[in-house]
Amino acid sequence: MILNRRKNKHVSKIKNHIFNLHMKLTSETKNIDELKGKELNKKVKELQNITSRMKEYQKYLKLVLL
Repeated sequence: MILNRRKNKHVSKIKNHIFNLHMKLTSETKNIDELKGKELNKKVKELQNITSRMKEYQKYLKLVLL
């Protein structure tokens, strides 16, 4: 029973973190059309980093929920 609660709490924290990363991703893409050159490349790398972290957390969440 206690382990179930801990697991549920942990899963909800992971889901919230994934959601926060998604919100950060969407908020940072709003102004991407105004960027050019090195600034655009830097922003794209930041966005790629966020999406890769989201994928890692989603994989981890799948493993936890097994």
